[in-house]
Amino acid sequence: MSNEPLHDRDVLNGLCEIISDPAIVLNADGTFVDVIHNAHNGALFFKDPETLLGTDLWDVFSTAQADQFYAIIEDVLETGEQRHIEYQLSLDHRERHFEARVTPVGGNDAERVLWLAEDITQRKQRREKQALIERVFEVSPVGIVVVERSGRISLANDRAEELLGLEREKIPQRRYNQPEWNIFYEDGTPIPESDHLVTQVFESGEPVFGFEHWIKLDNGSERWLSSNAAPIFGDDGTIERVVVGLDDATGLKQREEQLEWLVGTETLADVGGWELDLETDMIAGTAGMKRLYGTPEYNPTLEEALEQYHPNDRAAVRDAIETCRETGEPMELEARRQTADGTERWFRLRAEKTVRDGTPKLRGIVRDITQDKEREQRLMVMSRILRHNIRNKLTVIRGNSRLLKEELGSPDFSVGAASGHIDRIEKASKELDSLAERARTFDRVIERDLRSGTLHLQQALTDIRDEFTPQYPEATIEVVPTDAEVSGDRMAIDLILEILVENAIEYSDLPDPTVKLTVEETPSGQVTVSVDTDGSGIPDMERNVLASETEGPVAHSRGLGLWAVTWLVRRLGGSVTIDEDHDGTRVELVFPLARSE
Repeated sequence: MSNEPLHDRDVLNGLCEIISDPAIVLNADGTFVDVIHNAHNGALFFKDPETLLGTDLWDVFSTAQADQFYAIIEDVLETGEQRHIEYQLSLDHRERHFEARVTPVGGNDAERVLWLAEDITQRKQRREKQALIERVFEVSPVGIVVVERSGRISLANDRAEELLGLEREKIPQRRYNQPEWNIFYEDGTPIPESDHLVTQVFESGEPVFGFEHWIKLDNGSERWLSSNAAPIFGDDGTIERVVVGLDDATGLKQREEQLEWLVGTETLADVGGWELDLETDMIAGTAGMKRLYGTPEYNPTLEEALEQYHPNDRAAVRDAIETCRETGEPMELEARRQTADGTERWFRLRAEKTVRDGTPKLRGIVRDITQDKEREQRLMVMSRILRHNIRNKLTVIRGNSRLLKEELGSPDFSVGAASGHIDRIEKASKELDSLAERARTFDRVIERDLRSGTLHLQQALTDIRDEFTPQYPEATIEVVPTDAEVSGDRMAIDLILEILVENAIEYSDLPDPTVKLTVEETPSGQVTVSVDTDGSGIPDMERNVLASETEGPVAHSRGLGLWAVTWLVRRLGGSVTIDEDHDGTRVELVFPLARSE
């Protein structure tokens, strides 16, 4: 190793080769007297280093920036102390940030300064990015926590503190999987560590989104959270930590529960909501409307909707809507409407005019009141029929009782006459008892869930034949074999068939009538059951029952039979008609075909 001393110039040359920052020497006038550059820092100069020599600050920079730099040089030379400054220059069409150390050179009477600059652009950008991240972290409306590989929570923002109900300094004292967090699934089952979203991320390396759960806070309250989690990887590709975002879903969950409650209320109350856009005449309906009308969607035009109402009610519905549209007066009325399965039902419509998003609308509700109407009709019919029949039968009983009493006290007493009075009393009593039993049976059936269950018609028709053959030996009851099955309550369908077969025999003017029962499946997914008789037709006063609407003539109907048929068939989702063109008399019942599983 050489012991020869190094010359100052050799040291300076070595420093010039290894220095990575641009360095310049300026005199007191701001003139560039030396430029220290090499292959490492030449690109950082704001101008070709060789052309800087002999120029001054005002030749290179704007006047304002040159004046700023000159003031620094003056201050350093005057005080003899080093200065640190930051500034930026536009290089290569982008802004670059520098930090400079300016120091006097030349001893006590220094007239020059050494300007050593360091490019801090990347450092500046990192600081700004970090500050932005920290700012976003703090002001985020989402709670953010950072979980280390060890399971310890290293960071949490203010929103996380609020959501978790824990003071910020206490959060890092816990691990994410501690039981104190009290994390539960919707049904109240505690979430095990293996299902925790942080565990899932650590194990799979994949983000987890929309993990819904609720937590019980230390103060005893509960809070719903929707959480997202994502991994942060280290340089070696392993997961170093997991970032978790916590969003308060309590309000959303409450709204979902309220919506479920409202939908459930719609179903329980047989109510649907609708909205008519008065500019487009388009109607939008809620799920309740779809259910009431039996359609998968409900968004018809106004005219399409009006066409579904009964012809006798259509004008009233149209007038009510137009009045509400023009005057703003709320509307309310009752009308009959056909549903998707072809059945006719009664509805009560209510609506009022409103404005939403600047668009005038009618917003209202529809309630199915068919059962209310049927109940009113049943009360009216049963009251009138029972009153009429009971009065007539009691008149017969009282009259024959009086005649029997007179006959028993007569000196010309006749056993035959007395027996006749007794027979008439007994017959009237039996008819009253039969009427009462029919009313009791109907009451039991009509209150059942009539649309549930499946019935094989062959068995039902055979049972009817076997029941009535001994009662009416003079009649012939034929059953055409069938494999058809219908949807509906067995007790209700049995009662309907019993009434029609009994009426067919009793109304016949033939001594030995024939009743034929046939079944036919239709392409529309229904089943038609025909009850044919070769005798005279059903009397007009009874025929009016089957042809009537909700209100109709009842005073001269013999009994509850055909009224019960009408009500029960309607409740089963079917229809009943009389074929007057058929030889003899035909009553047709239409039932829904049983759905295949």
